[in-house]
Amino acid sequence: MTEVKKVKSGEKVGPGKYVCVDCGFEFEINDTEQDLRKCPKCACEMYDCFPITHIRPDINTPEDVKNPPERK
Repeated sequence: MTEVKKVKSGEKVGPGKYVCVDCGFEFEINDTEQDLRKCPKCACEMYDCFPITHIRPDINTPEDVKNPPERK
């Protein structure tokens, strides 16, 4: 299962799905250089982050993305 982490608005975040911790508003970011903004529905600054890291079935962590295991 993908690990969920909390992120705050103003941070540069990677591609993934972001869910507001207060109202549940969801959106996706595809740009690696985009800053996270306050929630457009309730102005909350905290989100649960579901990073897009599962490019291959053997990629399970951000470290695997940086140093992918050898294909077998």
